[in-house]
Amino acid sequence: MKTLTEREIKALIHLLGDDDIKTAQIARQRLIESRQEAQPFLEDARTSLDPHVRTRVYSILERLRLDELGERFRHFAAMPSAWIDLEEGAFLIAESGYPTINRQHYRDMLDSMAQTFKERMEEQGLKGRELIEALNHYFFEELGFTGNRDNYYDADNSYLNQVLDRRLGIPISLSLVYLLIARRLRIPVVGISMPGHFLLQYNDSLFIDAFEKGQLLNRGECVQFLMTNGFGFHPAYLSPTPTRFMLVRMLTNLIQIYSTQDPDRADSLSAFRDMLTQSYAKV
Repeated sequence: MKTLTEREIKALIHLLGDDDIKTAQIARQRLIESRQEAQPFLEDARTSLDPHVRTRVYSILERLRLDELGERFRHFAAMPSAWIDLEEGAFLIAESGYPTINRQHYRDMLDSMAQTFKERMEEQGLKGRELIEALNHYFFEELGFTGNRDNYYDADNSYLNQVLDRRLGIPISLSLVYLLIARRLRIPVVGISMPGHFLLQYNDSLFIDAFEKGQLLNRGECVQFLMTNGFGFHPAYLSPTPTRFMLVRMLTNLIQIYSTQDPDRADSLSAFRDMLTQSYAKV
């Protein structure tokens, strides 16, 4: 493809403000294709006097940023499933919404939460159900994590940094934070990706509903939920979820949210999801 000159790039940026949508879309696509040459000029155009140009330049820069993030996600997804790290994957997803996220700040936050409970766990010699009940009290009552019932479909419910900052989330994101703390403590907790709901399981016995402030369930109650909600039952529904597919489910939630309000972002996240599933299929 022919390299664009400075004059051509500036002309295309000017066309982003054209009243004819097709003309603006053609200019947009050409600028995306010429990303390396165009990006410095697009950055300058953030302050354009034309509001249409400003809005469309922001959209292009977001697309370029997500494409770059997609390359890093591709390398991550290509790793063998046993090497896929849940925390790293969650941070990559969070970066799609918050590009300047300070990972170390949030890792330190998780470390501190785990350390506080570790001291209590060791001092009191907590084990079994008593251990989980104490961890639930700490996580949901003392730290204040809770389900966001008032705004369930807020995208921030799915970004790790926002769940940690706001202490609000949906079943899978609350379970994510719980898991990351439990793993620091070497407590055997896994994710259970049931149809219609996401749970945690401790030591192959207790099921934990993070959206219901750690409500403890037995296997029969989980089966009853599945049957009552029309999913039927299959043993796989209550099997531990591989890390790769927990990330797939997190991405699916965001794709559904953005599909109408930000189709470009939804497309980028769909590509991330495809990378995870396609890499798995090649193994």
